[in-house]
Amino acid sequence: MVKAVVMEGPGKLSVKEFPYPKVERGSALIKVEMAGICGTDKHMFKGETVHPRGLLTKFPIIPGHEVVGRIAEVSDEASKSMELLGRELKVGDRVVLDCAITCGKCYSCRKYPGFPFCDKYSGHYGWGLTCKDPPHLFGGWSEYLYALPDTRLLKVPPEVPPEVAVLTEPMTVPIMSFTMASNAVSTSYLYPPPEYVVIQGSGPIGMLHLIFSKLIGTGEVIMIGRPEYRLKIAEAFGASYVINIDEIKKPEERVREVLHLTGGRGADLVIEATGNASALPEGLEMLGRLGTYVITGIYIDVGEVSINPQRLILSKWAHIVGVPGQTHQSYPKALELLRKYEGKVGFSRLITHRFKLEEAVKAMEVALSEECMKVVFTP
Repeated sequence: MVKAVVMEGPGKLSVKEFPYPKVERGSALIKVEMAGICGTDKHMFKGETVHPRGLLTKFPIIPGHEVVGRIAEVSDEASKSMELLGRELKVGDRVVLDCAITCGKCYSCRKYPGFPFCDKYSGHYGWGLTCKDPPHLFGGWSEYLYALPDTRLLKVPPEVPPEVAVLTEPMTVPIMSFTMASNAVSTSYLYPPPEYVVIQGSGPIGMLHLIFSKLIGTGEVIMIGRPEYRLKIAEAFGASYVINIDEIKKPEERVREVLHLTGGRGADLVIEATGNASALPEGLEMLGRLGTYVITGIYIDVGEVSINPQRLILSKWAHIVGVPGQTHQSYPKALELLRKYEGKVGFSRLITHRFKLEEAVKAMEVALSEECMKVVFTP
């Protein structure tokens, strides 16, 4: 039998056992070494369950889409076709999971290669496949994860430990944010390199945007968030300024502070990594001329907000970009970045709490408390 954490519905976590699966043609079985708790998992736990394209969480689920583990079993077909860069997979290989299943053959896969727009797409591992259906193990909060045909796995270099490799999926997000922001302004010859970057949200995704921003050589980075515990981590990772929303509580006061720090010009790039819709109008107020606003934290539908498009977008010649995830191609870039810069950056410092599967309730309590950074399971 295989032990796994099941989210039966909002607010309901339990540990259940499932039959050890038979690995079918085109599939593989991964022995999970580490799996993260993502902001999306917290949203689902709180009852916010509408994902991009209007897809719903398919309760009951085994959550977990940030996954690293070793190949326990692999079919002949999958050993030759499942690895993202075309390398052969064998038992014992350490791999990370590309959490979106796409067929690569339909109209959308051919028109938008690498993006999760597949005509057959029904959701990611960790929320789009119910554990009611055999072989059940479709999430990382488990001793094993079952990789279905058309899944993509990426081999991990031997020098990259699990506590670094588990950050591959979240590391793809800042790569996509900066890539999409660059694409949005590529036709604007007047656009300068980002002199000021504002990051709304001091959780793991916001922190990885901060780290990536510093690695690629942008100018000053202003981190906005809470609590003080996380902002001290932001300073340790190179934030030029931090704004504590527990201390500066009014949005208009935070806007004034950003304008002050940027010499009245506003930021060239603002990244929303909060998961809170109210961040949108505030962030647009902080944006300077020809600036780009990237929405990446509001992955789950959390409602609507009102903005003045003439004043906040049109008058600034602003660009707005949505980044709900990653392409298949961003995974190798993320893993290589983690490998190359772990010694310099210390990405593994982002993992502050580790729990066994049996401690799922406590793990979620800690993740929701914000007195943490990245919380992971070690089955």
